[in-house]
Amino acid sequence: MPQFAYKVRDERGGAATGTLQANNVSDATRTLQDEGKTVISVQEDFAQLNSSEEVPLLGGIKKVKKDDVIFFAAQLAVMVDTGVPLSEALDMIGSQSDHTGLKKLLSEVSEDVKGGMEFSNALDKHPRQFDTLFVSLMRASEASGTMGPMLQRVSDYMEEQRKTRKRIKGAMIYPSCMLGFCLVIIICLLVFVLPKFEKIYAGKKAVLPAPTRVLLGISHGFTDYWPFIVGGLAVGITGLVMYVRTPGGQQAVDTFRIRMPIMGGMFRKACLARSLRCLAVMVSTGVSMIEGLEITSRVAGNRHFKAVWDKVSDGVKEGSNLSDGLKDSPLIPGNVCQMISAGERSGKLGMVMDRVARFCEEDLKVAVKAITDMIEPAMIIIMGLIVGGIAMALLLPVFKMAKVAGH
Repeated sequence: MPQFAYKVRDERGGAATGTLQANNVSDATRTLQDEGKTVISVQEDFAQLNSSEEVPLLGGIKKVKKDDVIFFAAQLAVMVDTGVPLSEALDMIGSQSDHTGLKKLLSEVSEDVKGGMEFSNALDKHPRQFDTLFVSLMRASEASGTMGPMLQRVSDYMEEQRKTRKRIKGAMIYPSCMLGFCLVIIICLLVFVLPKFEKIYAGKKAVLPAPTRVLLGISHGFTDYWPFIVGGLAVGITGLVMYVRTPGGQQAVDTFRIRMPIMGGMFRKACLARSLRCLAVMVSTGVSMIEGLEITSRVAGNRHFKAVWDKVSDGVKEGSNLSDGLKDSPLIPGNVCQMISAGERSGKLGMVMDRVARFCEEDLKVAVKAITDMIEPAMIIIMGLIVGGIAMALLLPVFKMAKVAGH
């Protein structure tokens, strides 16, 4: 069971530190609160609790990643819920962290808050670390006085998005590695193995089978013109990267992602799940529907889905229902539209949106698993056919010469 370090205040207001074992941060916090203590902070790894200022081994400031922001939001939620003032909570989390980038970031945010700036505005000064959704939810929490629960919602949302990204990356890594391995094998066969066989064939002065002649031609192309091939690849890759950075190129990439064979369905489900989860969080926390749709449009992750939410937003501004705009899009499944429509009619849109988002996330998990299970044997079969075909083309002349010698 993991061990957690904590800082608390007792009934007299005195500070105390210690460790305890629990399944997670929430369980540890609950245990301390049941003992009548006011929790200041709870985190794994006791060594971090009293750590001094970090001196990076290689110098410089570490980059603040999504995982660091998730950890920060969860820690701040606990501290705000237990009555610690916001600026004091920011200082405590920063002082306890051994991450130089997070320490510097929280120091700047804390200084802004102490200077009278709203917390949401202080976060908005750091868009690379705190996206539009995070800032908007903090702004809504400031208006409603629910910062603690809202921070926990943000942390849970970001954690779920992190898991989704890991699932998709995991589904992409295996076929990419297999494809790269297959290309390396093919190039090695064509450049190093085939020329040795060619010397054997040349001494026999026999007419080679067509597959072998094709392979020899490809091999000569690699060995004789490799500078031009490498140069062409370099120019092509550079041009492709520059094109992808243009609006037209980004549009083409987004189109390819959602329409590509096999993987396209997974990307569509991922964008849909991300969009619906974002909108569910916004609606259930009191953010206006228009603002929620605008933020959902920004975090959709694909220009085609962005266009859908922009269109829906325009329709809602004109008085249409949310479900009416979604029905016209081929990217939104019919059952999703029906569930959202039912939520609008019953007046429980926030709860229904949360369930729809959960349903889409589970659907995405199933899709990722199905694709992963299918890709593995498919890649093995493809590699077997390619490598086996090259091997057969190499051995066909040997079989032919052995048959001639047998007669």
